[in-house]
Amino acid sequence: MSSRSTPAKKYQRLAASERRQNLIAAALDCLSRLGPQGAGVREICERAGVSPGLLRHYFDGKDELIIEAYRTLTREYHGNLREALTDPAKSAEQRLRSFFDAYFSSQVTGEERAGTYIAFWTLGRTDPTIQRIQRSAYRRLRKLLAPALNELAEDRGVRIDAEQVATSLIALLDGFWLDMCVDPKRFSRAKTRAACWDWLETFLRGSRAL
Repeated sequence: MSSRSTPAKKYQRLAASERRQNLIAAALDCLSRLGPQGAGVREICERAGVSPGLLRHYFDGKDELIIEAYRTLTREYHGNLREALTDPAKSAEQRLRSFFDAYFSSQVTGEERAGTYIAFWTLGRTDPTIQRIQRSAYRRLRKLLAPALNELAEDRGVRIDAEQVATSLIALLDGFWLDMCVDPKRFSRAKTRAACWDWLETFLRGSRAL
């Protein structure tokens, strides 16, 4: 009687950089779905398809993984905003409108990504490293916004403190962003972008002429 042998199971071998990226993606996914308390080592490793013990081959521990995940998320987010604000082919108004589009895109305000940002905001209340990354991210965003705001003000014939305007504008954007997460049916992306632009135009109209 002949027997048929069972094929040996093939294991996928990944480069260390790929494995790290898989763990980062898994951490972001677990934070979004489970929150900071529910995103444990076991849940993250299960999502990444690795054993819990393997995590320490790529990170010192869960805390380092979470911090690197936040850095990755911040770099990706700011990369999209930088692209919108630094396009040399567009006017200041066009660049700022593109910035609003990017800020309220479905990738940022979607349920999955919103859950991730809220998780990091929660962690930032007690984790000093997350706090430093958050502060640094806001400083970079203000500096990114300032040149376009200055150029727009010059186009309108007014003088502004661009970094102060950027600070106020970011606070407005974050408020709308949170409202969209809490009640997405009430705040459409189009209306939110229009409201932010109206605020900016109203501010410029009330500014001192050059």
